[in-house]
Amino acid sequence: MTVSFTSINAYKEHKKNGKVASQSQFILNSMESGVAYSRRELAKLTGLELSSVCGRVNELLAIGMIIQTAPRKCLITKKTIKPVVKDSLF
Repeated sequence: MTVSFTSINAYKEHKKNGKVASQSQFILNSMESGVAYSRRELAKLTGLELSSVCGRVNELLAIGMIIQTAPRKCLITKKTIKPVVKDSLF
């Protein structure tokens, strides 16, 4: 089995079991594959409260739906952050 196949199957299983809740799915759907986002940028993009975004991002990180990438400055706060990126498989 390839990593891609395994990742897609894991995603489908998480979605089926409710591990990818509606807010998490909304965030995931709002992200462009390969683009790194700060949590604040995701809050602005989705219109969700920052606290909701942070919780959902942590869930998505825990199940491997998104990953952290190289630190950079947040486009909104200008602080150095560890942005997250969606795998192109999702």
